[in-house]
Amino acid sequence: MLHSHYRSRHMRVTKKGIGLLGLMMAALLVCVSLPTWSLGARAATTPTSFGLAMQGITAYDEGWVYVYGGKGGMVGGVRGTDCAGLLYSYYSDCGVSGCAGGATSQVRQNTVFSGPVSLGLPRIHGLALTNSEPGGYSHIGIYIGNNESCDNSMEGVNMVRASVQERHWDGWHVFDIGTMYPRDGWYEFDGRMVHYTNYEYDIDTEIDGYFIGSDGFAYLEDGTPAPIDNELLSNVWVSATEVAGYLESQGWTGSDDPNDIPFDYNATVSASNVNLRSEPNTSSSVVGLLSNGTKLQAGSPVEGEPVTAHGNSYHMWYPVTTVTGLEGYVSEAYVELHLSAPEITSDGETVTMTAAGSSDDIYYTVDYTDPGLDENGDLTISTTPYVSPVAQVSCTYKAAVIKNGLMGPVTTATVMSNGMIFTDFTYKAWFADKVDRAVEMGVLNGIGNGKFDPYGSITRAQFVIVLANLSGEDLSSYSFGEDIPGFSDVSNSAYYAKHLAWAVANGVVSSGDKFNPNQELPREQMCSMMDRYLTNVLGVTDIDVSQVDKFSDDNKISGYAKEAVYRMRALGIVSGNGNNSFDPKGTSERCAASVVAVLFHDNAIVPNT
Repeated sequence: MLHSHYRSRHMRVTKKGIGLLGLMMAALLVCVSLPTWSLGARAATTPTSFGLAMQGITAYDEGWVYVYGGKGGMVGGVRGTDCAGLLYSYYSDCGVSGCAGGATSQVRQNTVFSGPVSLGLPRIHGLALTNSEPGGYSHIGIYIGNNESCDNSMEGVNMVRASVQERHWDGWHVFDIGTMYPRDGWYEFDGRMVHYTNYEYDIDTEIDGYFIGSDGFAYLEDGTPAPIDNELLSNVWVSATEVAGYLESQGWTGSDDPNDIPFDYNATVSASNVNLRSEPNTSSSVVGLLSNGTKLQAGSPVEGEPVTAHGNSYHMWYPVTTVTGLEGYVSEAYVELHLSAPEITSDGETVTMTAAGSSDDIYYTVDYTDPGLDENGDLTISTTPYVSPVAQVSCTYKAAVIKNGLMGPVTTATVMSNGMIFTDFTYKAWFADKVDRAVEMGVLNGIGNGKFDPYGSITRAQFVIVLANLSGEDLSSYSFGEDIPGFSDVSNSAYYAKHLAWAVANGVVSSGDKFNPNQELPREQMCSMMDRYLTNVLGVTDIDVSQVDKFSDDNKISGYAKEAVYRMRALGIVSGNGNNSFDPKGTSERCAASVVAVLFHDNAIVPNT
């Protein structure tokens, strides 16, 4: 077995370090026939990159639990590890020592080649993935192919299987404790057929009559997974050192330190055997032959000879430069852009923008127009380069990466005054300032995933939460029981239970058999709840409604709610929907409920407290 020894985080594996002698030694391992390995069997066997990847998949499928310092021992009937312990458990199961320690120790002692995820990820099952921190690594996981990873994350969360982006991995590493890697041919992985060419698994191609999908697995013509064909399976396995030599020859850095990135690319080749042409047409000379995944520095596309591919016609060509310095044109049919959408965050005082690559490539606007370039290739008048956190909130940002004349996807983010961000409305919406106030006061929040759902209807339970939050009272002591009668359709474990118990205890909601918490709240009921709050919580009863104009649909307002509706109108909290109608049985959208909540706070609660 070839073992790597201590290697600092920022040390590159150079051609000298893995030169001719290393490759000659690795060549001795090219045709190694590996013994059958069995996950969790703890029998001595040769570790492989497939085996490490399968350890992650198996741990996820079996529900291994997170145990700080755990190395794979049994905990309540399942195995337990921490993040580094997940990798340790595989090598320990294989009878191989040397994988002890945390994430930093494992990377420094047991990996032979690395790279930043921001510049791409080699298609190799069983790479180690890390999150960096000053002086080391805070977390480690396993790449299982198809842009997915598995890791044992933290106590209470345990095993996670998710995309590389979702887990925010920023570094990848070729693990080497005698680990063997596939080189060329068909292999079995996770009960499926995968094909490797030049140390990486193939995607989106056809080999030996099988269709290989973007996930790297082989499929039959009807789209079903191809069965394992043992006669096709390869016994060619190579060392981690040989894999590292190949990766370096392809322009990968050998270091996950961003300062070591030698090539600033913004696109890759999306097919195999693509011609790099001297001009934007198929009759010009071929400068080079590019493989799938080749990194490119692409400029603004120009119009050229139409190219037919994938059943479509493409007429734009990208001027590109490769990592080896070749220059020419590639049809847009075979170019995949890698300009990420910026991520926008805020602490309530400043707004920060980040994206894969350099922050110098981020540009933004605050006038609701998209950032971009004019017909001369210059920045439009409202497009501003992002230099450092921007001290402006309560507005809508639109940001994009613009690089070499190319613009990536636009991120739209409406930043509230408390730093919360929503993506489903802009600050020029009629309700935006009131939503901002409601969110700042903590009476109404989003629904998750950056959404506020302004046009969704508010439910009875949601508006009770609004009123309870407006009270500012500590709700921890409220629950349904002998003192506060409950409802047959509400349990004490409901997310709104304490708010509703407060409402019943304070006469804002009447007790009864059912509450119908998920029913959309009619406008007249909303007024009734606010009026009961005003009367029973604040003790306000002296609101003169004698001079208040009646709504044109006054006859449609229920008797129990009529006085409440006009008391709210007298206070300027509700108004007509047009033509002086109230629409008492209609429901309110969440944006309108935010406006009502803020007006109720300002016009009713504050003046009477």
